Amino acid sequence: MKSKKYVYLGIIGAAIAAVIIAITQFNIIPAVDQNNQQSDQVAFLDFSYDEENSDIRSALATYHINMTKPIQLSTQSDVRQYCNFLTDPKKQALVTYCTSTELKDNQGFLGDISMLGSTDLPGIVVVAMQSNPMLTNYGDVKTVFGVVVNSTICQCWDKEVPDGYLTLSALVDKLRDTHLTTKDPTTSTHVLPLGNKHFKIELTTNESGYLWKLLVSK
Repeated sequence: MKSKKYVYLGIIGAAIAAVIIAITQFNIIPAVDQNNQQSDQVAFLDFSYDEENSDIRSALATYHINMTKPIQLSTQSDVRQYCNFLTDPKKQALVTYCTSTELKDNQGFLGDISMLGSTDLPGIVVVAMQSNPMLTNYGDVKTVFGVVVNSTICQCWDKEVPDGYLTLSALVDKLRDTHLTTKDPTTSTHVLPLGNKHFKIELTTNESGYLWKLLVSK
């Protein structure tokens, strides 16, 4: 069983590796306050791994996108090898558990969703999706991001209008257009508040086309 897990992780490893660079720039876990030991804690999200993975999987199924059941990584060696998303060792040390799932549509592999934090609650949700140079799965990217934002944060975009964008689709369109125009290796939004949480979207050019990343935290 353990060998099967590693085979699966090998399939999605390329996408996860590309995400690591972006997450190091995203303040998903509060910095340690040397004068307050209680601050050395993960800013936990308000849902469990099981319920959120299940909710997202059910929502994506209505769009004919398949999400596998999560692989659970909890041993020190597995967490160190497969959940090592943060360059700050103090923050990374707070990560003791993570789950990973694979996304597919009728054309094949789309990407993966990872959640990491403590054994009880996640502190961050990471969505990584690969597009080819023609962006033929662009609609799926928007669909997955929309489902994850609605499920992990809130269905309150219309009320709060993050950064002035009337829809998530409009924000993603702007990010795509800016990235293609500037031709920078990576283009990203600011860390945007929504509900009582935060999110950030990044787009990076890679050898296979484009890697999209959605990061959600408290």
